[in-house]
Amino acid sequence: MLLVEPARELPMALHGIEGLNLTVVQWDSITTDLLGSIAPEIILAPLLSARFDILDLARLLKSLGYRGALRAYSAPLPNAKVIRSEVKVEFPDLDFTIFEVPPGPEREH
Repeated sequence: MLLVEPARELPMALHGIEGLNLTVVQWDSITTDLLGSIAPEIILAPLLSARFDILDLARLLKSLGYRGALRAYSAPLPNAKVIRSEVKVEFPDLDFTIFEVPPGPEREH
């Protein structure tokens, strides 16, 4: 699995999953060579970040020839179906969905 620019909460949830080969990368390091060397079956990224959104990432991955699954994660959304539909319109062959991740417990200061 390739994890692109993770938020802090999600990687903690991925720790300890048996058999998970996880590589974390930054947006600007995604290249054909990187995808070829890692050969991820799944790419996981935030739905929206300061540097890109999931449509930007889908466009980049398509231009690089990626054919695996793309998964976005986000805080709970009012209507995730609308976003999934938008991605499906532009990328009809893309295996895509959104994981809604509830916020973690607030930390005491």
